[in-house]
Amino acid sequence: MSRRVIPALVLLFLVTLAASRLTLTLGDRSSYVEDAHKDLATVTALLTTSLKLMESSGVDFDREPFAEQLVASDILPAGALLFVTDRDGLVVASHPVQADLIGKSIYGFVSDPRELLGVDAADKIVDVSFRGGNAIAATADLPVDGGKISLFWPEADYLADWRQKTAIGVSLFVLTGAILLLVLKAYFRQSRRAEDYSGLFNEAHQRVDIALSRGMCGLWDWDIGRGQMYWSRSMYEILGMKPTDGVMAFADVAPLLHPDDGGLFHVARRVAAGKIEHLDQVFRMRRADGEYIWIRGRANVTQGADGEVHLIGIAADVSEQKELVRRTDEANHRLMNTIENISETFLLCDHEQKVVVCNSIYRKTFGLDEADVAAGTPVDKVLRKARRPIRQITLDGDELMAGESAVEAQMPDGRWLLISTRLTADGGTVWVGTDITQIKHHKTLTKDSKQKLLATIAKLEAATTDAERKADQLSELNLRYIVEKERAESASRAKTAFLANMSHELRTPLNAILGFSDIMRQRTFGAIGDKYGEYVDDIHTSGTHLLTMIDDVLKMATIESGRLELFSEEVEFSDLVLESAAMIEPLAKKKNIALSIEVPEALTMVSDPRATSQVVLSLLSNAVKFTPDGGTVRLRLRQIGRAAMLTIADDGPGIPQPALAKLGLPFSQIGNELVRSKCHGTGLGIAIAKALVNLHGGRFRIGSRVGDGTIVSLRLPVMTEPAARAGTTSLAAPATNAAMASRRAGKAPAARAAA
Repeated sequence: MSRRVIPALVLLFLVTLAASRLTLTLGDRSSYVEDAHKDLATVTALLTTSLKLMESSGVDFDREPFAEQLVASDILPAGALLFVTDRDGLVVASHPVQADLIGKSIYGFVSDPRELLGVDAADKIVDVSFRGGNAIAATADLPVDGGKISLFWPEADYLADWRQKTAIGVSLFVLTGAILLLVLKAYFRQSRRAEDYSGLFNEAHQRVDIALSRGMCGLWDWDIGRGQMYWSRSMYEILGMKPTDGVMAFADVAPLLHPDDGGLFHVARRVAAGKIEHLDQVFRMRRADGEYIWIRGRANVTQGADGEVHLIGIAADVSEQKELVRRTDEANHRLMNTIENISETFLLCDHEQKVVVCNSIYRKTFGLDEADVAAGTPVDKVLRKARRPIRQITLDGDELMAGESAVEAQMPDGRWLLISTRLTADGGTVWVGTDITQIKHHKTLTKDSKQKLLATIAKLEAATTDAERKADQLSELNLRYIVEKERAESASRAKTAFLANMSHELRTPLNAILGFSDIMRQRTFGAIGDKYGEYVDDIHTSGTHLLTMIDDVLKMATIESGRLELFSEEVEFSDLVLESAAMIEPLAKKKNIALSIEVPEALTMVSDPRATSQVVLSLLSNAVKFTPDGGTVRLRLRQIGRAAMLTIADDGPGIPQPALAKLGLPFSQIGNELVRSKCHGTGLGIAIAKALVNLHGGRFRIGSRVGDGTIVSLRLPVMTEPAARAGTTSLAAPATNAAMASRRAGKAPAARAAA
């Protein structure tokens, strides 16, 4: 019955297998086509999104760099063609690069251009006839010039894998059919014989499989001549593969071996050439999950009943052993590396008192070479050759463990080592030496520091007693200082009051002297002699000088007492400077001195006009006074930021550098007797000018060099009010715009004309 049914079943199986193979092939083709559409749609969506992002961010678009960047990103499907076209459809770039297509119309490659020119062509994948074959295509609009990016994926490319797979499937089907027919033919021949031995074979086979599975071993029989290999069920289990009954082709087994461990071809050639009689080799094989495991194969070369050469043996999974060996080697390497890189000396010997490990710090410390401490060298020999300490101190203490000893050893180079000796569990000994030089040094320093600290404490106690005594003296001196300060302030106030009273008392007779001398100069009551006329002129000049000096003394006293009041208002500093220059001009002409005046058209500021004018007049007067005949006095006014900068330079004899520090002190006159006799003065002009500038919140500087003249510069804030600087200074209401306009219209032009 079975002999009649089996052939029918085999034929039915082949027909069913052919039908299923055809159905699967067609289904695979549809799946490949669908996946190709999805891949191209995804790439097109990415292109569209990138182009929109570039357009929204305002980045300039360049076709060729964009195409190169797109190709470099590796998102194009294998075999896909990319064309970048302008608004007329002419190709400006392509990938892969095809120079013969540049400048040609892309619509010449497709049978129907309307498929790419549709309104919704950029949103879907279309099937086109491309260059004599079928293809799928997609387009994306460029953000400039109305150009496009077109993608074509020929059917021959995205179905290449399917065709290859189909060819392999058909080949396998044909091979399977042929094998089945051969098996069917052999079946009739062997069926009767097989029935006799099947029971015995199955029982033995089952026993072998159980034993091999428990031992993680696999049985294999390699027919070298036919290129076929039989595996036991346990061999499939080791590799995580589904067991099959039958033999495996040589081509199916060879890819499972790791390429670095040698191939089966090499083994087959050596067996065929008779170079090996048995095989004992460790190699890697790939499991079904892709992971490689280590297999140790042992086999003997035998000759079968059919005369063919076979390699029969077992294969055992030794991955765990290999991993254990790897971890052991890694642990040993780390241990050796750690011992080598520690800062202590290290020497380990075994129970036979022979060297096992010795690091370089030990060799360097004790003056040994690598050969002196090679593994297996007796420790006694090493200790005899090692450099000996010049001093040793044996340590005793409860902190030492059983079987441990420690000594402090001073080496010839001055270093101290704490050498600890311990017994290991296997009867060996380990010596560890720690550098304690710094600790010993710190102990010595601590002892010295303690003695110094005691001495310092004694000194501090003495210093404290002396400081308390000096504090009492300082308190007494402070009380005396307060008393003397009050006396000095009282004397200063008395001096100021005296100067003010004396100034007022001297003005009355001086006014009389000046009045009568002026009447006599003008010959109001008749002529006088020439000699008396000279005397009268001298009297009037001396009286005028004395009255000026009294005014200066009175103003200086007022400034020093803090009772000077400044009445600030809005003034035109340019007009004020020109008026002051006009007053000095007669004196300059008398000495044939050229006045160079440089002022801006307008420079408005808030200040006391009388005090500011006095400062300018005093500085100009000094410059003209000390400039020799025929010299030049230069005045420059400018605004720098929120400040007015006034600079006056002369060609006078100059001032020595040591004498510049005395300028600005009351009654201080710089120069030799000849200069003083020619230029009369009280020595208060610079002091008053400097004090008035400070009251306005400004800065006053003098620079000079002997023989090169003097430069005086003052910097006044344009809008800063001086009330905060002058103790009793009051601020008057600023002048109105009309008053300022009248002042500038009346006085300023005249002053400029005079200058």
